[in-house]
Amino acid sequence: MGRAERGTGLSVFMKVVGTAVAMLVAAVLIDAFVWKRGLDLLTPGSQGITDALGSLGEILAAVLGLSITVVAIVLQLASQRYSPMIVDLFMRDPTNAKAFGFMVVSCIYVIILPVFAGQQEIPMVATWAGLMLAVINFGLLLPYFSHVFEFLQPNNFITQIKAVARESLIYTIANPGSAVQGQKQVADAIERIADNCLSAISQTDRGLALHSIRTLDELLVHYLQHKTGLPGGWAQIHPDYFLSLSKEFYQEIVDQNTWVEAKVFMEFEHVTRRSLGSLGEVVSQIASSSRNIGEAALEAKDREVTELVVRFFNTYIRHALNRRNVRALYNILYQYQLFSRQIMLHNHDLCQRIVQYLVYYGRLANEMGMPFATVTAAHDVRVLCEQAYLNEHMDVVPLLDLFLSLDQPSEAKTEELALIGVRKAQSILGAFFLEHGAHHLANRIRHDMGHESVQRLLMIRDEILSVSERKFWEVTDRGINFDYVDPARHGFIKDFFEPLIQESEHTASV
Repeated sequence: MGRAERGTGLSVFMKVVGTAVAMLVAAVLIDAFVWKRGLDLLTPGSQGITDALGSLGEILAAVLGLSITVVAIVLQLASQRYSPMIVDLFMRDPTNAKAFGFMVVSCIYVIILPVFAGQQEIPMVATWAGLMLAVINFGLLLPYFSHVFEFLQPNNFITQIKAVARESLIYTIANPGSAVQGQKQVADAIERIADNCLSAISQTDRGLALHSIRTLDELLVHYLQHKTGLPGGWAQIHPDYFLSLSKEFYQEIVDQNTWVEAKVFMEFEHVTRRSLGSLGEVVSQIASSSRNIGEAALEAKDREVTELVVRFFNTYIRHALNRRNVRALYNILYQYQLFSRQIMLHNHDLCQRIVQYLVYYGRLANEMGMPFATVTAAHDVRVLCEQAYLNEHMDVVPLLDLFLSLDQPSEAKTEELALIGVRKAQSILGAFFLEHGAHHLANRIRHDMGHESVQRLLMIRDEILSVSERKFWEVTDRGINFDYVDPARHGFIKDFFEPLIQESEHTASV
């Protein structure tokens, strides 16, 4: 919850009234003390001062009422648009509590003060204190309203939700008996942030949607850093928080203690489906945040969460394919590739499975008439093969064999375009192997390309060599041209194709 204990209504009443009375009694005693010392600070009473003291209470009461009215209206509008949780967060905010507490104390003080103002003598210290309280109330009015409006800004509100969840985690670690309440706070925070993201998408508020995704990212990374300190009962989340899940999936995330991660990624998946048709930047941010969370899981050596991230990356790709959103696929695959390169340093088997998934989705995209997605997958697999070769602890051959299975017989124009792109990626990888002296690996690629015609081989080679710009001529997340090869490596491209061309010419002549 924060987790400062919130007082009861009676305790708040006693604190406020007690503070006001104590201040007034102290001021009167100071007056009496000064008078006993013979200092002439008590002046003869005047009707003007008495009248002013009487109206001062009315004025401060009006100020308090105005403040409450304005704040209540703004708070209600904000809660209707964003989330009812904003009311609870508003009441928790120390600045709000102090501001209203100060107003109420001042109001009570000046209402009681005239009782101590006699006909002949007026307690000047108490009177000046009342006047100062009134001046301070008026002076702080605009700054406080500024704080209220700033607090109710959507981005700040979402950040406040994250802060409450983080404080709840720390409190649960220190107080294991509060695990159930901590679970509720974290689960509610995830849902509230995601709800605001969906609301922002419906209103085409790109900034708020992106901020919501980044906030969930930061919250989950923080959670992964403190997860091991949580009590044993933390994993036993009530099924009411996952009503849409099958019993099998629910039991899996409970057994693996991944319910927090699963809840965040389920919200990511929901937002992805809503964003594919309108806000591509949100999909890109989800892919980037998923990679960031996955890398945090790798750092924490949490294998189950790493596997979960991979599954959701595959889910994003499936949604993008179903919506035929090539740009989203392009960006998702890029983040997937970056994540896979980190996985390669920790889990070779999982990396190999990811290559298998990429090949599968590349083939599927080709069958669906999306050749560019197939080519994108091919170049991502090429990069992973290159990284695997440079990783002396990993065998690149299984990855290479999967890569060589990506091409398939051409049956339509779109498939032909995709297969040419795949062959280009494979040829660039073959030149990479030659550059590093791995002739046996280059020969595996040559063998797979052995049935290609001379004309097709020459076309692929010449198109690769003709690309002179490393940067793609349009703005993209990657900013590179897939077919670009550094001029210093052009000789290896030629060396890779030369035996293939000679063999194909020889076959054609026989």
